[in-house]
Amino acid sequence: MKALTIQSLGLQVIGVMLVQEKVVSPEIDKWFKLPWDGFVVHYHEIGLKGGKRRPFTRALFRNLQRALSQFGAEVHELFDRLLVKVEGDRLADALLSAAKVFGVAYTTPVRLLQRSVEAMINAAIQTYTALAYDKETFAVRVRRVDKSFPLTSHELERMVGQQVVAATGAPVNLNAPDILLSFRVYQDCVYQVGPKIQGVGGLPVGATGKVLALISGGIDSPVASWLMMKRGCFVDFVHFHAFPSNDEAVAEKVPKLIERLIVPQGVTCRLFLVPYHTFQLALLTTKVPPKLELVLFRRFMVKVANRIAKEHGHKAIVTGDNLSQVASQTLENLSVLDNASDLPILRPLLTYDKQEIIALARQIGTYDLSIQPYKDCCSLITRHPETKAKLHEVLKAESTLPIEQLISRSLSEMAVITIGDQSVEGLSRAEIKPCSNHSTGSNRSRF
Repeated sequence: MKALTIQSLGLQVIGVMLVQEKVVSPEIDKWFKLPWDGFVVHYHEIGLKGGKRRPFTRALFRNLQRALSQFGAEVHELFDRLLVKVEGDRLADALLSAAKVFGVAYTTPVRLLQRSVEAMINAAIQTYTALAYDKETFAVRVRRVDKSFPLTSHELERMVGQQVVAATGAPVNLNAPDILLSFRVYQDCVYQVGPKIQGVGGLPVGATGKVLALISGGIDSPVASWLMMKRGCFVDFVHFHAFPSNDEAVAEKVPKLIERLIVPQGVTCRLFLVPYHTFQLALLTTKVPPKLELVLFRRFMVKVANRIAKEHGHKAIVTGDNLSQVASQTLENLSVLDNASDLPILRPLLTYDKQEIIALARQIGTYDLSIQPYKDCCSLITRHPETKAKLHEVLKAESTLPIEQLISRSLSEMAVITIGDQSVEGLSRAEIKPCSNHSTGSNRSRF
């Protein structure tokens, strides 16, 4: 399910690429087969919060519990880290899954040892013997987290290293060892730690608030949503579709795109499905300048999203807008769009170029789905839209449309599904809930 890219095996640092297939190199697979007790999760940015970090660590703890429940893992919250205990045959999968959870700086397999020099020596000899094939070089690194231990880090490194040489004849290389033997001395025990698995970083989902993302079937909006999740936002989604029924929209790729975004985070979210045929019909029966159709349609979507967001406590709207990438995303048109929203519109992709966005989509695992054929919600728009819309002209054209009626009608036909508790492939018609009387279901989402 996952893939590893080895950035520097000598430094025991591995980069995690967030794709679907699992490819673990033989060198790293050897480490995973050692007798570990579990792994440690470390964070970085959360640690900078000082006395305000408790809500962030609790959110990370909850998300890890849910994301790793499939492996039967036990998550323990410690002062500056989290300890995950899991059976050895499930260690690799659980560890790589944890590295995908936002807020995780890195993970590393860990073996819990007695707080003694002898335990460290025995573990070092055992590890080197299991990993070495032909007199590979090694080095020992010790960090005394508990400074009350009677020997210094340097003294411990020298003592353990001497015994490894005596038992195995292994050559020492302190600068670029083939095998790095690492230990951390805590107050209650000694950790032997393995190679670092680089995490995605950021902040845990749910720690910074709730937002509502407009998601299409394309490349940009899933990436924008992923970036907001990386900043700790809990994200619900709204999708405007052209299908005769909401059932058909569920069967298409948008729910699958969302599933790829949220399942690794151990959360659930809601997808609001809004048919736009009512607005499309209004455009056809009203004398609206064709060049303004696109900006009017986008204003309509933002107004509908605002109504949903206000009912459910979302603090902002998220879009995949990218400055001047297409006609609707010029500064003038974005300004006109902002005018339609009472809530802030967040645009995490605003300064990215297309190749950067595509690279992120490939990394996240949404690109292949995004490029599949799909009737995009902007397909009804004229081929030559206005690139520098003037607000007074847009408002005049909009006044010819029964906007409030169109919004109410669309909300009455909206449906909502929950994604994350089960595969979207298994959704039944009963689980696609209509939202009558403008009610969009429970305000509670899991994060």
